[in-house]
Amino acid sequence: MDNSKRQYGNKTAALPLFAFVLILVFSISWDIFADSAHNVVIITSSNSNYQHQTAARIQKKLEASGAMAIIITTDKIISSSRNVKTLYVAIGEDAIRSLHEYDSDAFVLRISSRKIPDSKYTSAQSDFITAQPDCRHIQLIKSINPEWSSVGVLSSLGSLDIAGALTKCAIRQNLNLRIYAITDNTDLLITLETAIEDNKVLLAISDPLIYNSNTVKNILLTAYRHRKPVIGYSDSFVQAGAIAAIYTSSESVGDRAATIISGFFSNNWQFNENIYVTGDFSISTNAQVATSLEITIPDEESIRDSILRMEKRP
Repeated sequence: MDNSKRQYGNKTAALPLFAFVLILVFSISWDIFADSAHNVVIITSSNSNYQHQTAARIQKKLEASGAMAIIITTDKIISSSRNVKTLYVAIGEDAIRSLHEYDSDAFVLRISSRKIPDSKYTSAQSDFITAQPDCRHIQLIKSINPEWSSVGVLSSLGSLDIAGALTKCAIRQNLNLRIYAITDNTDLLITLETAIEDNKVLLAISDPLIYNSNTVKNILLTAYRHRKPVIGYSDSFVQAGAIAAIYTSSESVGDRAATIISGFFSNNWQFNENIYVTGDFSISTNAQVATSLEITIPDEESIRDSILRMEKRP
C-alpha cells in the first residue's frame, strides 16, 4: 500500500473516534449544566473575531458570577439539550435564525447590530441592538471635519429606516445628506461612483446587501481612487481602509450582555425590556489613509470629547 492510501485509511479510521469525542464533550457539558441553576449557551454564527471576542467576554463575566456558560457554533445547536432549562445568547443574524429553527420558543437574548425583522418579544425573548445611535455617525463626521458639508449614503430597501434617521440627524447638524438607493448589486458600482463624486465623504451603514465581504474592498478602493474618505461602522472597516468609525466594542457588548443576563436571572428568568441598546462607544481612525488623502484628522480622544459635547447640547 502506498503512502497516500495509508494516509487515507488513517483519516477515515479517525473520523468515528473524533465524532465520539465530540459527543462525549457535549454530553459532559450538559451533565455539568444539570447541576447549575443558571445555564447559558452562547451561539456564534461565523468566523468573525468580533463575535468570538464578544462570546468569550460574556462567558468570562457570567462564570465569574457563578453561572455556567458554554460557547458553540450554529452547526452545534442540534447537540443542545432541551431537557435542561437554558438561556441562549445568539450572536449575529445567522445564529438567531438557526436557533429560531431549532426552538422558536427558547429563552433567548438576541445580539445583533440591527433589529431582526419579525422578532418575537416575550418576557423570555429579547433583543440587544449593538449599533450606535444614528446621530453619532453624523456627529463623528462633524467632529473630524466641519467643512465636510455633503455626505453620501448608499441604502438598500431594507435600510431605509436607517437612512431616514440619518437624514433627520444631518438636518440638525446642517449637513447635506444624500441617499442613493441600491436595489441589487448589479447597480452598486455605478451608484457608488455617483455618490462619491457628488459628496465630500461616503458614510457606510450596516447594510449587508451593500457592505459585505464581497464588496467592501472594491467600495474602499473606488473611494480611495477618487480621493474621498469613507466613514465606517466598525474597527475592522477602519483597518480595511475607512478613515474612521464609531462603534460598540466587543468588550462593551460582552459587559452589557452579561449585565442584562444577570438581571434576567435575578428577575425570575424574565427580561425587563423587549429591546436593549448600547450606551458606550469606541472610535477608530486610520492615520495612514488620512495622510494619503492629505486629511488632518483629530486624535480619537478629541473626537470623543467633541461628540459628547454635541450630545449635551439642547
